[in-house]
Amino acid sequence: MIQSNFKIVFRVDVLHSYFEQNICNCLQFVPDGATNQLLKRFGFRIRNKVNGFDLYIDQGSDLTSFLNYVAEISGQAYFDFWIDTNNLKFNLFTELPVNRHVQLIYDSHAEANSYEQNIIQLGEGFSEGNGNSKLGRLVVHFDDLIKRQANKGYVQFCINYKARSTQWQYYFINKSSVQLSNPAVTSKTGVYFGSPANVVIESGQQAILFSSGSNLIPLSQVPKHKFDLVNNPTTTGTETSKQSTNTKTIFKGLPTPDPMRIGFNGNNEDLLSSPMYVYI
Repeated sequence: MIQSNFKIVFRVDVLHSYFEQNICNCLQFVPDGATNQLLKRFGFRIRNKVNGFDLYIDQGSDLTSFLNYVAEISGQAYFDFWIDTNNLKFNLFTELPVNRHVQLIYDSHAEANSYEQNIIQLGEGFSEGNGNSKLGRLVVHFDDLIKRQANKGYVQFCINYKARSTQWQYYFINKSSVQLSNPAVTSKTGVYFGSPANVVIESGQQAILFSSGSNLIPLSQVPKHKFDLVNNPTTTGTETSKQSTNTKTIFKGLPTPDPMRIGFNGNNEDLLSSPMYVYI
């Protein structure tokens, strides 16, 4: 019987607040040409996961001795991976620069990294895209693997992405002449929208706009907020109790933003909006 001595060298986990349970399932890590040759020559194996990958080696000797041997024989003391995505919306729902084309750089040597509970949190770096279509690169140096083996005998890296937050804008086009004397967008999650404004949209139609204003709301694959359009009767201060019982729901369960529909808000390039058009 052939016995194997596969053991893990390092693992990479990718987390993203846009996804349910923070599991980012849309990135791929592909070794570049030189690293691919290195993996084949010295018997490394990659096990891809939903949100990252593990690198293994079939080798009985200790990791430090083996990596030093690989570096001496090959003249290369690091692994280099391209990062790509199969989700065209990734750059839109992720908190990344939108006004220029950049590549993400993750390097185990970077000063932006942090070390917490035996996990290396990889800090983000940027470089100009220069026409390269890849999302980014990951560089893992042998000496960091040797230094950070900890008690587990391997190194764990983590990349954390944050969902983009935008100003949500609801444009209501009243096609049915529904009576809206005192409309409001309400929620039970503590997110508030400002007062309505009468506007004219690009199609030339009249609309009522509700905006979250300076309250930016994170995008999410699975909706975390539920908003309704309601009509509150005009009341006086003595009719507060009556108002709560007479509020009428006009549209229950308003849509949530499509990351593909993101726009700049006026002249402020740092403030992005998510417009949604609702016909009632």
